[in-house]
Amino acid sequence: MNKQQDIQNFIIDLVWLVASSIFSALAVNWIFIFTGLAPGGITGMSIILSTVTHIPVSVMTLCISVPLLLLSFFVLGTSFGFKTVFVIIMNPLMMAIVPEIDITGIFANINPIIQQVIAALLGGVLVGLAVGLALNHEGATGGTDVIALLIHHYLKKVQVQTILFLLDGIVVILSGIISKDFMVAVFSLISLVVINRVITWFTNHGYTKRK
Repeated sequence: MNKQQDIQNFIIDLVWLVASSIFSALAVNWIFIFTGLAPGGITGMSIILSTVTHIPVSVMTLCISVPLLLLSFFVLGTSFGFKTVFVIIMNPLMMAIVPEIDITGIFANINPIIQQVIAALLGGVLVGLAVGLALNHEGATGGTDVIALLIHHYLKKVQVQTILFLLDGIVVILSGIISKDFMVAVFSLISLVVINRVITWFTNHGYTKRK
């Protein structure tokens, strides 16, 4: 493959990674901030460690994210590291652009449980699309997907989505125990299952994946 084709493919990857950030922003600004669902991730992990160590969540997030990014550059390659940094920059930018709309709020008046179920399913699809797109284009969202890829690098027989599901599942369960909010943990786990299925579909059938 010539250099011009490499550059073209890299630019195409960045375009799809912007789409990944948009899906992440939609999940947060349209669903998660209104329902309290938190299907794992570095933020959930930081909250748990912050509760134990009494270190501020923002500082703990930085302490986890920076070493992970540095490690990903060395282990997974410069291209992967750059794309992941790109997504990390794009995510808050897209969240600032996408308006906050409580799209599941209409169901709260009917039945709060129905609202949470719809939020878990729809949020799971959006996050699954975000992570699936990033992984399909040799990047990550900068969360537990980076840890999953690092583990997969040494344990090739274990699928990335399986590792990711286990990591986020542990975070959700521990968050539920610490917050003592059983229902939020249950619906977050439902969202995790949906995320896992969407990522699995993407890795097996994603049309955007280059051959």
